[in-house]
Amino acid sequence: MTYDVECRIDFETRSDVDIKTRGAGPYFESPHWAALGASYRIGDGPLRDWERGQPCPDDLREHIERGGRIRAFNASFERNCFKQLHLREGWPMPAIDRFWCTAAEAAAMGLPRSLEQVSEALGLEVRKDPRGKALINKFSKPRRPRRGEPPGVYFNEPEDLPEDYAAFVEYRRQDVLTEEAVAARLVPLSTFEHDVYVLSEIINDRGIRIDVESARAAIELAEKARRELDREMCLATGGRVPTTTQVGLLVDWLNEELTGLPPDLLAALAGDDELPVSSAAKADLEEMLAAEDLPERVRRAIEIRLEAAKTSVSKLKSMLARANSDGRVRGSFLYHGASTGRWTSMGVNFANMPRPRKVYEDAKPRPDVLFAAIRTGDPEALRALYPGELGRPLHLISDAIRSFIWAAPGHRLVQADYVGIEGAVAAWFAGEDWKVKALHEINANPELPDMYRRTAAQILNTTTDVITKKHPMRQAVGKVSELALGYGGGVSAFHSMARLYGVKLDPLYGPIWDNATEEDREAAVRRYEACLRNGAAKTDALSREAWIACELIKRGWRATNSAIAGSWKLLEDGIREAIENPGVKVQVLKVTYLVAKGFLWCRLPSGRCLAYGNPKLKRQVWVQRLINGVWTPDGTLDIDVAQGLEAAGDVRIDGEAAPRITALGVDSVTKKWRRFDLYGGLALENVVQAIARDILVNGMMKAEAAGYPIIAHVYDEMIAEVPDGFADLARFEQLICELPPWAEGLPLAAGGFIAKRYKKD
Repeated sequence: MTYDVECRIDFETRSDVDIKTRGAGPYFESPHWAALGASYRIGDGPLRDWERGQPCPDDLREHIERGGRIRAFNASFERNCFKQLHLREGWPMPAIDRFWCTAAEAAAMGLPRSLEQVSEALGLEVRKDPRGKALINKFSKPRRPRRGEPPGVYFNEPEDLPEDYAAFVEYRRQDVLTEEAVAARLVPLSTFEHDVYVLSEIINDRGIRIDVESARAAIELAEKARRELDREMCLATGGRVPTTTQVGLLVDWLNEELTGLPPDLLAALAGDDELPVSSAAKADLEEMLAAEDLPERVRRAIEIRLEAAKTSVSKLKSMLARANSDGRVRGSFLYHGASTGRWTSMGVNFANMPRPRKVYEDAKPRPDVLFAAIRTGDPEALRALYPGELGRPLHLISDAIRSFIWAAPGHRLVQADYVGIEGAVAAWFAGEDWKVKALHEINANPELPDMYRRTAAQILNTTTDVITKKHPMRQAVGKVSELALGYGGGVSAFHSMARLYGVKLDPLYGPIWDNATEEDREAAVRRYEACLRNGAAKTDALSREAWIACELIKRGWRATNSAIAGSWKLLEDGIREAIENPGVKVQVLKVTYLVAKGFLWCRLPSGRCLAYGNPKLKRQVWVQRLINGVWTPDGTLDIDVAQGLEAAGDVRIDGEAAPRITALGVDSVTKKWRRFDLYGGLALENVVQAIARDILVNGMMKAEAAGYPIIAHVYDEMIAEVPDGFADLARFEQLICELPPWAEGLPLAAGGFIAKRYKKD
């Protein structure tokens, strides 16, 4: 008979390691770690307590030995507590698949991962005790040595502060009650998704091996290189900017130096700003470097600042701080970190590694030679090996940052990532048949023109014979539009992506204008003039020609990808229909929307659901604004705003518009539970990224089953660590591209490498 009783438990612990800055690995590994106590309830039994120094409670031991579930909020923490008590005190260890995480279930419903915030979002009467932070600081973190105590690690002991510790126990018990109340309101993970959660925990336990010796030497090398750059900055600016970190002084100096430039160059640098330089942000400085006739001293100062501002050293320091004694960083990937189900990084952001420079990619330096030079800790060793631009020390460390990740002795890394998966999923989902067919052809024969060439050729009304692999329009028009415009983005989205890839927009105007239809030209000009009046859509940052070029590219892309562009409205209309008819399933393309239990659910092709809290519709109207004596269409406004403006004579209401959709979700930056607009482009982005995540999971499961232990994964990429001679790259790529039945017809391909060190392939 299956034993399916659940134990809800909450541990409070202490350690001399700061878990926020150094991660769970070093926190639990510390010899000063201790479990101070735990509160738990098994099934419908009483709420009980265990305190440090006591043996494992008999009922808890029996529960574990019978294979009962263990439930906690952020259960990986409790699992690590059990692991340490097992190793240090002989407690029984629950199997990893016996742990169920309430925070993961909350995240899967689009709710906050914070116990305090999720209980508030659910409107629960039972709440987390607000005294917790002060009590944790008192008992879970080291205190200062008292007078007469020798140097060492000291803590406040429960017996020294009995009243405060009693409050700490009560706080712990309250957490269990709150977690129970939250869990009772959540939809449990499906059996398959719980398996995915368990795999995520296994991957986090394996960890990512860091080349510790090289990382320490690189940090030493970087500090020496930065001191040299400080001296160069001081010389370049005539002593006005003594160090590379004094960005305020640098901005002032740059503005003084640039005031004497020719008016046209000065205007190009300043744009609509009063001064040529408003900040020392990377993108702004890089844009300045692209200007012709920039004074050499100014150019050199900017180059010095950009090199010194490299963040790779901070990432290396984070790797070292979070590595266990065996050199492996653990606990790096948060299950369902994003609302789409994708993982997010914890601690070291392995999902955001800098791209190598082109000079590095072209040179392809041998990793063994490069890292031998890095281990010297001497910038001159790099300059001697790699003369000129390639050997700039801080840039070179940044170029090689991925390769500080390496396999264990006798092992290799097997890496593969899905090729253009979001574009492929969007085309497959929306029914963009020509693109699906083309992608299948390209996957079968990679020598055929790729999608960036085909897209650029269609927008420019030419052929792929003209748009060759090295044609500038392949990247400037084809790649940027494919990456920027799929989710309803316009000029602003294209501009942002173009900056990321270093694409200059003004030179696009001529060829784009020449190849556009008269109808599109007129529409683009009208759109520009309307946005200019409202100061919208980057009209303040772009020239008229650059703006119109972006708008024409947008129009060309949407015409070429009419099914994808049409899906935005289909999804938005379907969501409105579901909100207006709670309990009724609304099928849109390959997803189904349903409003039930206070949420908007989106059932994906895999069967997994996305969730949006408390969906609402807000009545909207079209309005006109009086411009030069003529009432001119000016978009939509919420009805209450429009009525107020109409009463003041500022606008005129011109008919009913489709209601605005809003829902509650977790802000990706603040992590707060907030209301946001849910429009068609965002709905498609959510669906596409969720489907891509499910494809990644399918590949990870197949890799694991075939003996490829995954140690890391980022969006569309996975890395396994296997014994030397085990891996077959072609087989691995084929394996992870085996589609589940629900994804039949999806054009999917993968490419990768086998190497000792990780790299950007």
